[in-house]
Amino acid sequence: MTLRRLVWPRGRLDGLAMLKKQHHEPIPFRHGRPTSGRRYLASHKAVSHSQRHLFPDLMPPTVCPELGNLLESIQKLDTSQISWEFTAWTDILSDENSPGHEAAVREARELPGPTLSEILRSIDPLLSTEVDIAHGLNLTQGHAQFTFPGKLLNQFGVRKVHHGILQGVRTLITIRSEAPSPHSLTTADYEVAMRCAGAAVDFQQAKVFWNAMAAQGLQDSRTSKSWADFIKARFMTEPEYYQFDRSRVAFLARDLYSNRNPMPMSVLKHQDKIRFSVNALKREPWNRRIDELDEDMRRLMRRRMGYKSFKSHWIRGLYYGHEMDEELLCTSMVAFARSGSLNSIKKMILENYYGVVVTQKDASGQPADIEISGGRDFPPNSPLTPTPRLLQAIVEAFGSMSHIVLGTKLLDFVSRRYNIPIPHKTWSSLLNWTYISASKPFKPIRDMQTGQLSTSSSAADVRHIWHAMTSEPYNITPTFADLDIYVKTLINQRSFGQAIATIRAHAIPHYSSLLTNYHNALTDEILQLDALATLSKARASSLTSRATSRRRHAQLLKDHTHHLIASWFSRLLKSASATKSARGGSFAHTRIPDLLLEFPDFFHPQVRYRTAQGHVVLQRPDTDVTKRFDWDNGTWRQTLPQKKSGIYARDFEGADDPEFPWPRVKDMKVLEWKRVPRRRSDVMLRPPREWAKEARAQEWWDTLEEELML
Repeated sequence: MTLRRLVWPRGRLDGLAMLKKQHHEPIPFRHGRPTSGRRYLASHKAVSHSQRHLFPDLMPPTVCPELGNLLESIQKLDTSQISWEFTAWTDILSDENSPGHEAAVREARELPGPTLSEILRSIDPLLSTEVDIAHGLNLTQGHAQFTFPGKLLNQFGVRKVHHGILQGVRTLITIRSEAPSPHSLTTADYEVAMRCAGAAVDFQQAKVFWNAMAAQGLQDSRTSKSWADFIKARFMTEPEYYQFDRSRVAFLARDLYSNRNPMPMSVLKHQDKIRFSVNALKREPWNRRIDELDEDMRRLMRRRMGYKSFKSHWIRGLYYGHEMDEELLCTSMVAFARSGSLNSIKKMILENYYGVVVTQKDASGQPADIEISGGRDFPPNSPLTPTPRLLQAIVEAFGSMSHIVLGTKLLDFVSRRYNIPIPHKTWSSLLNWTYISASKPFKPIRDMQTGQLSTSSSAADVRHIWHAMTSEPYNITPTFADLDIYVKTLINQRSFGQAIATIRAHAIPHYSSLLTNYHNALTDEILQLDALATLSKARASSLTSRATSRRRHAQLLKDHTHHLIASWFSRLLKSASATKSARGGSFAHTRIPDLLLEFPDFFHPQVRYRTAQGHVVLQRPDTDVTKRFDWDNGTWRQTLPQKKSGIYARDFEGADDPEFPWPRVKDMKVLEWKRVPRRRSDVMLRPPREWAKEARAQEWWDTLEEELML
């Protein structure tokens, strides 16, 4: 590939600072948390006395250097280093062969309680969101193939940072459980541990932490918040717990089948064929149980009866005697939705606690014939007083069950009854769930299951929600994630012109803004590394950690946005190729080539589409293409294990035995071509000095050029 020097010319490093003077008009789309205020070198940022935590000033020098580095980062609020240093410290605690293992364990066991609590709060996935550099982003399997940010996930589709933190928390909890009474763990510490287990999608470890509280004599100290944190981790009710991918917890109508709710055998087998086909296309066991790869996490949470069902958890929660508050009710509502328990939500929560009655006008069963009434009044200081959290729970619960119409009516009723404005987060969730309900495989399976009474939505419903939220009286400013859903819906509806106009008017300016932010962050990091050239490489990297974190975050947002825009154009070509009017008209003959000229950076090296005369394959020259991935051709893989349905095992003796060898789908060997994304630099190389050799300078500039082109 011939490299081009179009972004930065070769010259002195002082010229890089000119990029920071460029001004770009802000655009209405938000993506992530904005940064503001004066920027400093990582080692020079002022930390006021009120911002400092108290424990570093009260502690003697630490025996373990990793612990000292962790406490220093917490004191300086350097969130970019906390997770790495916590993992490094706990690795020593868990490695018995480490030279300083015994001293580090002794020191961890004798840490003051407030110090340990502060350490745990600094890696809390719900409170310290900066721990995850990709917080709020739905990294799909497409990201794992096309972009390097996909490497942030492990083979089960879980953030590696949360998985590593959970291993450290587990080691720390084990060590502290052996400490004497003054240094024992508190209820709040176990709550953070359960939240870490939820972010790592480890429901078994969440159960271990919950039971450990009773073993440490804290069963009487557990509150409704403790129970709510356990339920959230066990049933994946938080976006952080299902990795911001709603399709992982969306309820499949196939799971409604039971002896009490049978369906025709032909329909059941057709749905199973869809399930087997989806499994055959999966490369990695995303959303699968670690202990049982042949079982999806959804099937674990779908149980309506038995000890593991949420209904049994609900009853146990009542027996615990915890005070019922809005947070626990909202969590329970979403947990009930994981098993499709619609009636339990309406009767046991909405009607019993809030007095909201949902009735069917006639026996037609149509969602439009539903009437909502009632609504109990609450005193201002009541723990059950409705807040925006209840609106969010309604959308999450009914949206995940594909009851979009009923959820929208309830949302509007509760908002008007209690005078609660609908926040942007709730609108975005409603838009997301409507799109998922209208997508495969959720819509086809639900249509097979319920026929004319299907509650699945359509692309028209998605556009209706979009226009409602962006117009009067709400006037919501959509995020780029909202725009992603809207553009994909337009393409699915064959509204190609409107989709292209939306991309041109909103998506491209947004990407240009992110690209500018990335260039500014990269400039800051390079200039700081150049200013600290006299220090050692390790020391310079530690002092520029904040700049490196800003650059990595800006790079991640840019790559994420680029991948989504490129996927839109891929969808556009595929959808146009399947549309007869687009194949035979001017769209295929002139519009597609014009798009390739206007947006060349968002098309892959090989462009394929169909016209009325046949298939078109455009192989773009290497000088015009930035290769973001390579092909690994001729790769063999084995399909993931998959259990068959009960209809294939009910005639065998002992099928109800837990140890029964359940029949599985026959494994297949698949020959495929696999994309491997180009690697990005975690830490930029130090700029060459003026006296550096020409070869060294040439290598540095080539590396920088490659990074800017990706």
